[in-house]
Amino acid sequence: WDVLDLLGEPTTYPHLPTADDLGHYTGFTLYTPHLPPTRDGVLAVAEVRDRAQVFVDRRSHGVLSRDHGERMIGVSADAGAVVELLVEDLGRVNYGPRIGEPKGLIGPATLDGAPVDTWTVRPLRLDHVDTVLRRLRDGDPVDAPLAGPVFSLAEFAAVETDRDLFLDTSSWGKGVAWINGFCLGRYWNRGPQRTLYVPAPLLRPQGNEIVVLELHAAAPTVRFVARPDLGHTEQ
Repeated sequence: WDVLDLLGEPTTYPHLPTADDLGHYTGFTLYTPHLPPTRDGVLAVAEVRDRAQVFVDRRSHGVLSRDHGERMIGVSADAGAVVELLVEDLGRVNYGPRIGEPKGLIGPATLDGAPVDTWTVRPLRLDHVDTVLRRLRDGDPVDAPLAGPVFSLAEFAAVETDRDLFLDTSSWGKGVAWINGFCLGRYWNRGPQRTLYVPAPLLRPQGNEIVVLELHAAAPTVRFVARPDLGHTEQ
């Protein structure tokens, strides 16, 4: 939450836009509905594409997931509370009638059946994490489990810079990892994959920086293993 200003500009719309409407075709989009003062009721949308973490006053309130068919959640908050939905695009469909479908939240949106038309939306630009990295370098060291959504930074030395590494993500929840500014990819503890590939040319003998965007919770440890763990694979 402290680095939202570094990730993109918010814009208010008189309708619920998709991420594609904003020219944002990958990653995360933060949606804030303008709700009536009571802010009590069931907030519903036509469809979530593809996963939305719901926050009330920036405290976790639940998750809406497309693969579970979830599209509504009860909201009970004091007047003035802010409801936000962090929506993740999990990838594009490449076959069938859903080719080219837009991502984000799909309208119409309602609160107990009444239209929710005004939204403030912020596309999060994660193409470059340099600005976030500079903010992280100025932070204080911590040695405690990470409670997301949160960016974290660690440094490590590479004993052999001509050797590929495999980042162990088995003790992390869900998120994205970068090494020396290069995006390794996304991880998710539901598996099956438990490692991310780290090509040797990315590494330096000293001063390697790993940045992690953890969405839920993670152990505060960076660990590399000797070989990939892709989980169950068909023979």
